[in-house]
Amino acid sequence: MANKILTPSTLWNDFDDTLGLCAEEEAISSENGMRLNRVRFSGRETGKGRVRIFANFALPAEGTKFPALLILPDADKTVCPALMQRFTARGFAVLMPDYRGKFPDCEEYTEYPENVPYANFAEAGRHIAYADETAKETSWYEWVAVARYCMRYLKSREEIGRVGVLGIKRGGEIAWQLMATSSDLSCGVSVCAGGWMTYKGKYKFGESSEVKLDDERYRFLAAVDSQAYAPYVRCPVLMLNSTNDHNFDADRAFDTYARINPEMEKTFHFASRYDGHIGNTSLANLDLFTDKFLKDRAVFMPAPVDIVIEEDADGELVARLTMDTNGEFTECKVFMAEDNLDSATRNWASCEMKRENDDEAVFRLNAYENAKIVFAFAKAKYSCGFYVSSKIAVKRVEKKYKNLQPSGRILYSSLNGTDSFTFDKADKYFLADCIADDEKPIVKLYEGAHGIKGVCSPLGLKTFKISDSMYRPADNAFLKFDLYAPEPCIVEIAVNVVKDGVSEAYVCNLKTGGGEAWYNHILYARDFKNSVNKSLAQLNEGISLTFNSAETFALNNLLWV
Repeated sequence: MANKILTPSTLWNDFDDTLGLCAEEEAISSENGMRLNRVRFSGRETGKGRVRIFANFALPAEGTKFPALLILPDADKTVCPALMQRFTARGFAVLMPDYRGKFPDCEEYTEYPENVPYANFAEAGRHIAYADETAKETSWYEWVAVARYCMRYLKSREEIGRVGVLGIKRGGEIAWQLMATSSDLSCGVSVCAGGWMTYKGKYKFGESSEVKLDDERYRFLAAVDSQAYAPYVRCPVLMLNSTNDHNFDADRAFDTYARINPEMEKTFHFASRYDGHIGNTSLANLDLFTDKFLKDRAVFMPAPVDIVIEEDADGELVARLTMDTNGEFTECKVFMAEDNLDSATRNWASCEMKRENDDEAVFRLNAYENAKIVFAFAKAKYSCGFYVSSKIAVKRVEKKYKNLQPSGRILYSSLNGTDSFTFDKADKYFLADCIADDEKPIVKLYEGAHGIKGVCSPLGLKTFKISDSMYRPADNAFLKFDLYAPEPCIVEIAVNVVKDGVSEAYVCNLKTGGGEAWYNHILYARDFKNSVNKSLAQLNEGISLTFNSAETFALNNLLWV
């Protein structure tokens, strides 16, 4: 079997998930409406013994029969009781395994036999990214096997009804395989996942988007990557992705969606400007989706928005949207980016609506006059509360349109609201390092001195606008901006540069005054230093610009001169 190219079918057809569970359960706590238990049960036989799975299992405090969610965290993360509590509060039982195996400073974990040491995330090595022998000798096979036995555990419990899976990041990749191989799932949600690991580092819209595949790459592509499993999924699917994900190419997300078994209900949503995280809109979708398929609630689930980039009758470059005619859409938006082939570092700017009627809308794509390629995607909200997105559409600009724009120097003004900004550091407000846990906007307008507003975030601010072809600074440019802070503070400002695939931050720690005043600041490239105190040569080397402080601050009137 060594070096054999397997398929999803040949990899999993002979998998035995009928062995006894030998389950053990220990109560941890009963508070905040949740009964939380520590459970252990046996998994697959590896030939050197059986996997012993560790998980947390939670039930709502009241009731005797519950729909259940199997939550699969990222491969280097453990259980998240706060995330479990969120779903028990909504009436779900939750099973969340720690499948990462032995991990530093961790006393409770899934135990893998000695012949599969690569199932331990800390010892995985090449077994995560490569199938050197077959797809069976990968970390993924062992982790999916854990998920299969987690399903077995849930179905063995008399208080459990329908079961869905929620997979987060690498847990989402596991969920794809589970959705294609388990007949016991009623629905599945993948978050910031969707395959194409074989293509990592290859831009979809680059001149050479294909990967030269040797036998090892074919082995991984055919039986590990999630897009190989999409045609075989056996349950309804919700894909929740983020547009600026460094670990998953957003341009390829819809390619996986399009491959999903056409007999299954499905839909799709992008979290705009987020990097490997989802916000309140995606979370609302998740709630509606699980209510529909696990609680049998009547919820309309719209299809993704259809988007086409074209020239209209007025000679303008536009995005034309077509909505799901089975529902009533209440709002829609379009975001545009230019030239940047790397989806993770695009500046997604909001677009102006030109007209709307019935189930269609048209938005102007006011692109840079020298842009070579334009990207756009759409989002729409329906009266049922569901938000859906479109694919990321692309068009090469081969003529002059009437609405093309000259270059600009203004990177931000409060007149733009929060456009082109996202948060910088997700060190709080997120559950399982991915899912927003705050109903308030993370990036918002904040009123400073004299009633003037600026952009603000407790997680810092990040913009990719500094590398947008329309706004990239000229040589020898300097930055000019206003800061407001209720109290005097230090704001860490960084220009982030990527050279030869390596990211490096050039930092300036700036003192700004407090009180009822906006303070104007000017910074030159030489004011930004890297870790060895070398100055930045030019501002236009930057991919992104970030602002962080331990204290509250707001930013306005950011431009280069």
